[in-house]
Amino acid sequence: MTATLARRQQALVRALVAGGPVPAGFDPAAVAAAGEVCRHKRDAHSAAVTRRRRWYRAWR
Repeated sequence: MTATLARRQQALVRALVAGGPVPAGFDPAAVAAAGEVCRHKRDAHSAAVTRRRRWYRAWR
């Protein structure tokens, strides 16, 4: 992977999940929508892990 590609990917991921600026060449509305989906998915996964831990402790 070239350093340029790595920097571009890093900028896109930052825009998707950390609210960073949208890189040139991307539709800001599409990046915002995809970022919202990524954040929702991450939050849902975190909540599910917490529920499983509680359930397992109660089950033991």
